[in-house]
Amino acid sequence: MEFMIFLFVFFIFFAISSVMNVLFKMTEKKHWGMSLLLSLVLAVISIAILGIK
Repeated sequence: MEFMIFLFVFFIFFAISSVMNVLFKMTEKKHWGMSLLLSLVLAVISIAILGIK
């Protein structure tokens, strides 16, 4: 169950960053990599702060 919540939060953050990448025309590979890492970090931090068990 925790993994499913983590995936859901991760995909939400990744969707937001993907839309922002397209809107700001930052479509190079390094920008997508940074978006992926940022989404991963934000998902971990948000789940840790919320304390979802």
